Amino acid sequence: MLIVADQHIPFISDIFSGLGDLRLIPGQEIDSESIATADALVVRSITRVNEDLLQNSPVSFVGSATAGVDHVDFSYLDRMGIGFGHAPGANAESVVEYVLACLAELSSRGGESFEKRSIGIVGAGNVGRLLATRCSALGMKVLVNDPPLEMKSLGSHAFVDLNTLLRSSDIVSIHTPLTRSGPFPTHRLIGQDELSLVKKGAWFVHAARGGVCDESALTRARQEGHLGGVALDVWENEPVPSLEHIQRADIATGHIAGYSVDAKIRGVHMIREHMVRHFNVDESALQSANNLLNERPGICQSHTLAGRILEMYPIREDDTRFRSCRLQSPDVAQAFHTYRAQYPIRRTFSAFPAVPDTPTSWIEGLNLSLKPEGA
Repeated sequence: MLIVADQHIPFISDIFSGLGDLRLIPGQEIDSESIATADALVVRSITRVNEDLLQNSPVSFVGSATAGVDHVDFSYLDRMGIGFGHAPGANAESVVEYVLACLAELSSRGGESFEKRSIGIVGAGNVGRLLATRCSALGMKVLVNDPPLEMKSLGSHAFVDLNTLLRSSDIVSIHTPLTRSGPFPTHRLIGQDELSLVKKGAWFVHAARGGVCDESALTRARQEGHLGGVALDVWENEPVPSLEHIQRADIATGHIAGYSVDAKIRGVHMIREHMVRHFNVDESALQSANNLLNERPGICQSHTLAGRILEMYPIREDDTRFRSCRLQSPDVAQAFHTYRAQYPIRRTFSAFPAVPDTPTSWIEGLNLSLKPEGA
């Protein structure tokens, strides 16, 4: 079996060992010619999976090492009987940690504690639910909005309509898919009218999909001082984001919220499981691909919550790298892809040991390891 895969999917050679012959190429170079003899294809969101790519190929299974699937044409896959597997929820913890790092960074810049603020979470899927749980454990008041789930409550968290959430929240965090049709489309869900409802001085974090928020409206609201802080990880015209919007954001990164190495490994394992089932592979013949990360990070020493978070995830470094990655060059798209492809190793918070005096709320809210280093 020949498997063509994006070469920037981490540890794929280790995790897919024994499944078949693996051919690794850059995601942006995957085309109909490169998969002309492939039985399976494994991609990231950079690769559009549709008829133009797959027609006349023998590919019978497509895996996407992503949570989102807006780059996949499911009607074509269904019509052709091509199997599919992806990794919903694999990066949820990583995205939640990105949001918490944004709040910690904005707190450090403004000299105020974010955990004393209320947070409105738009979208209650894998990421939104986990974020609500973590923020609640940290003592924050949590409001949630997600009409498609037809929820009246989310555990102990208040489920409210969007306008109420926007008016009532000190922080707004967006976690919806990008949809353009159906009863609850999310394209331009947050625009000028919605932002006018937000509390003056509120923080806005967007780590969902480019196009859910009107970037121009966000930039105006920040420039005019209506929003007290804006953190953006996703962009309407990826991989060619607006330089103006990047410059106006307090924190700007290149679609890497879900990029902790632990999340990536978890996602690739999920694709392997889908492929094993699709091809009815005898798992006893496969090598184990566990324990790929044996080294534990050191103990974090800060005595503030924001400081502890920024020791585990110094998000300012991601922001600095993004702003300096030649986004003004003629080949902006390539610079964007390179930024993501060369993303450094970032560990999940649960990989860090908790020091003995760590507050219980921090352990629960950040999912820290309960065992001190060396135990």
